[in-house]
Amino acid sequence: MSARWKLITVVLLLILIGGGIAFYKVSSLGVPFWQGQQVNEWQIEARVSFLATGKKVKARLSLPSAVADKSKTQEAGSLGYFFDVEKELGEYTAIWSAENRAEAQALYFRIRLPDDGRNGGEAVPAKFPLTENDDPSLSGNVGEEAANIVNRAKSISADPDALFVAFFEEISSDQYSQEFALLKRHYEKEFKSRASLAMGIDLLNLSGVPARRAYGVRLDETAGSAPPLPLVEYYDGANWKVRDPQNPSSVLDGRSTFVWHRGGGPLLDVTGGENSRVVFTVSKDRIPLSHLSDLSSSPLMISTILGLPISERATFRYIVLIPLGAFVVVLMRNLIGVPTLGTFMPVLVALALLQIPLLRGLAMFAVMVAVGLGFRFMLSRLDLLVVPRVAACVVIVTLLMILMSVVSYRMGIGGGLQITLFPMIILAWTLERMSLIWEEEGKQSALIQVGGSVLVAVLAYLFMKIPQVQYWAFYFPELLLILLAGILIIGRYTGYRFSELIRFKTFSNA
Repeated sequence: MSARWKLITVVLLLILIGGGIAFYKVSSLGVPFWQGQQVNEWQIEARVSFLATGKKVKARLSLPSAVADKSKTQEAGSLGYFFDVEKELGEYTAIWSAENRAEAQALYFRIRLPDDGRNGGEAVPAKFPLTENDDPSLSGNVGEEAANIVNRAKSISADPDALFVAFFEEISSDQYSQEFALLKRHYEKEFKSRASLAMGIDLLNLSGVPARRAYGVRLDETAGSAPPLPLVEYYDGANWKVRDPQNPSSVLDGRSTFVWHRGGGPLLDVTGGENSRVVFTVSKDRIPLSHLSDLSSSPLMISTILGLPISERATFRYIVLIPLGAFVVVLMRNLIGVPTLGTFMPVLVALALLQIPLLRGLAMFAVMVAVGLGFRFMLSRLDLLVVPRVAACVVIVTLLMILMSVVSYRMGIGGGLQITLFPMIILAWTLERMSLIWEEEGKQSALIQVGGSVLVAVLAYLFMKIPQVQYWAFYFPELLLILLAGILIIGRYTGYRFSELIRFKTFSNA
């Protein structure tokens, strides 16, 4: 069999396998093929990890009241653990238990919520009689300063909402009274990273406003695995309310924050283990729950990404887009004839641009390349070998990233802190390749290639940014086999590129 027929056979097999799996998902499992048929529901995964000590293990994780609706929850207990959900006085708790566990352990609980703006932090009336809060144990000068702060705040307004805003705004402010400074030093010494939260809750309790800790989850797919968000729940005389102490004057937005735990008490309690912690991973599901369950329980090659825990699944949100960017590079180089600095450099730059506003990202890239190239020419005068020279470029790129992040922060440009998303090694090699081309072929050739790389990166970014393309890549990754078939076909093309047709147009006239 000739190479041509081998290629045709491989291409047909790839199309049949990829298209067949996608057709099975749509026809048998009911997975919507078009984005317009999707649903928007949040799936939150709590991952409990700890180091078991070889004894009986029992882990208790407080759950939101949303688990009362069984149609919107998914529970997952690790193998070998007995799992149950306990309800007591209207509060829900996930309980895992096992005998003789050792080494690192990981437990999961998932909950699915509609994207309807409700966040679990709505004001609720007290269901049971309030018990008197014990005043914080503040004595001496610290106690006097706390009393003075409370009296001064209550003289302006005794409204619980106003007191909450007043206390936490002054705690987070850079300008505060001497009394606040003394009190903050006391809490920072005793509570360290939790000082501001503990101080605000104690001041509310001293003011006669019952307050306690609550915990929430940021509804942000890009955040990865994040610790619980500390919140404050306080009683205003009629209802319990939940607010974010970092934004005291704003009401919790149900579109960006979900309240996971309220009512006081510990969020997580583990016996038989040490170094326990819980992190949350958020994913926005775009297919119905019934179809997602069928898909997750389907054979390995069918479920693919959706058969993984959410914390591991989130990693693939951008990985599945890399082949799409590579396809754009193949099209632009082999069919259009746009020169680039390598194959992966435009793809990884496009991937970084997905996390940064396009114009700001391009400006940062241009500044880093321009400054880095200047340093690279300085290194060339030292007659270094290739590997030390590239390593020196990596150090220079790292220092530039740090410098640009600091400058951006000082100028109030938050996006500058995301400069580290640019692939460091690729930037270092870009500087190395560009400098060599500059020296061997001239600056015009170097600028054309880096300009072509930026153009291809922008086109790849625009292609990967299409919501429908992202939907197919994540929920139908088998379609990448069809993409692979297209790349193989283009790989056999040896004719004129589009730019060459324009370049050699005068030959046709001759």
